[in-house]
Formats: sequence, C-alpha cells, structure tokens
Amino acid sequence: MNERYCEVTVEGSIEVVKGFVTGFLEGQGISGDVFFGSDYHIEKGSPVGLLMRLTGIRGETCTLVVEAGLHELLAAALEKRRRIVPLRVLKVRPVVSAAFDVSFRTFSRAVGAELRELFGSLPEGVRLGEGFEMQEKVTPEGKGVDAYAPLHDYELHGRGRIEGAVKGVFTLYHHLERFEVVERGDMELAHDE
Repeated sequence: MNERYCEVTVEGSIEVVKGFVTGFLEGQGISGDVFFGSDYHIEKGSPVGLLMRLTGIRGETCTLVVEAGLHELLAAALEKRRRIVPLRVLKVRPVVSAAFDVSFRTFSRAVGAELRELFGSLPEGVRLGEGFEMQEKVTPEGKGVDAYAPLHDYELHGRGRIEGAVKGVFTLYHHLERFEVVERGDMELAHDE
C-alpha cells in the first residue's frame, strides 16, 4: 500500500466544492479517494485567515485530501469552469502520512469487544502510536448495578494516537465515528516538503 496523496486547498464554500468534485468525478467515471477536510476535522482556522475572510481579502477555503494525480484533473476542471463555478485551487502539498488522537470509555461488553477488534486489526499501514493504552477491567461485584452507579461490572477505556498510511488512517477515523463513546481529535497531516 504505497498510495500517494495530496492536500489541496480550494477557495470556495465546502458545499459547492463537494458538489463540484463529486459531480466531476462521477461524470468522468473517475474513481479515487477524496477526503473532505470538514468530514475529518482537518480544517483549522488560523486567526490571520479568519481576519482575512472578515475583511473580505480572501474568501472561504476548504481542504481536500486526494490521491496524487486527481488534484491535477480537478484543478484543470475548475479552471475550465471558473466563470460558472467560482472555485480555484490555492495550494497543493504532498502528504506522506496522517494521524489523530483518540480516547474512549465504555461500560458495554459488546462495544468493548468491537473496539478491541477494531484496534487489534488496524488497516494496512496504520499503527498505534507510542504510548497508546487500552485497559479492560472486570468487577464481578458490580453486576446488576444501575448504569449511572460508580461501580460497573465491565469497563474498557483507552487513549492514544493513531498514525500511518493516509487511506488507512482516514478509513479508521471514519469507522470510529459510529461509536458514541469514542472521541476523535483533529486529523493531522505530515507533508513531504
């Protein structure tokens, strides 16, 4: 799994960018990975960027992470339709890896089993960062106690960093979204510069 990716910053609203990119790829029959920054908490508004938008110097921007090669097709399509769709590529940076922090706590054996399975069989190229910890505690005397009581018969908690191959990290981030007990930090990208 040696896929290459690029972070692409586009000037325009995320709704318009999503619509254009999705329509373009579907219309051209192009397949490839496109991760929208707003779905993965990549967007980090800097104070300078916010000030520029408030003063009207620069419009809204959004971030995409796409397979290398797709960014060129998208940039060409955006330039071709610039009069109709006011979007433009501002910046393209190669991405070598991705990472995010995660924490979780559950008192459900079923959810605990799913999380142990998920963290035990990571996507190809993805690893648990140094210091990642996961602890399971079984307390038989807590069985039958109310859900809001201080003592539970089962608990799984953990925290740490997930890092590695771009596609695998984004895939895991997306899978963890379905667990209410999991808190995911912002996605962080490492660039090849």
